[in-house]
Amino acid sequence: MSKQQFTIDEQKICDYLIRHPDFFTNHQYVLLELELYSQSQGLPNLALQQQRKLREQNTQLKTQLATTARLALENERVFRLFSECQRQLWRCHSFSDLATQLADTLCQNPKVIACELLPYTDRLHAIVETRLTRQNCYLGRLSQQEHNLIWLKDNQLQARSVALYLIGSVQHPEAILAFASDDVTHFNSDNDNLFIKEFIASLELRLSDLA
Repeated sequence: MSKQQFTIDEQKICDYLIRHPDFFTNHQYVLLELELYSQSQGLPNLALQQQRKLREQNTQLKTQLATTARLALENERVFRLFSECQRQLWRCHSFSDLATQLADTLCQNPKVIACELLPYTDRLHAIVETRLTRQNCYLGRLSQQEHNLIWLKDNQLQARSVALYLIGSVQHPEAILAFASDDVTHFNSDNDNLFIKEFIASLELRLSDLA
């Protein structure tokens, strides 16, 4: 009998047992003929295996629920912070005031240790060319040289992951909004950028008004 045919036969058996859950109840002698013994405990382990599977599924479900709840709380905090930043856009009447207010507000997130709104200069050309040409944003890690270009005033900042957002276009950059975290996994390519993209669009409009 070929391996493929044997696999098909096994699947048929599984399908039959699923359709007839009372099979072992009606044919208990079959259990006596099966090798269903735990090597470590020396006891029939069919029920034990079922219990272990249920515990594993329960643990997995709890982990998923905890992760979902954590992400929901994180998203709510981010939403509130960016909502406050949206209001501040129209209260600030200079680039420097806006940069200060954004840093004060967005650094309220415990995982964000620094926030900089930097006007574009030739000094930042290399960052734009290497990190921001594809999607106008970059999330991950920077080299020490790149780090120093962004956080010129704080080279001692321990940024283990960063988020960079280009204000304007690659052809006509206006500014860079930069975040730093001491958590290496906080800013990564899997992050949801919905809130920040909406904010970036509003920030571009405001900076055009201030120009």
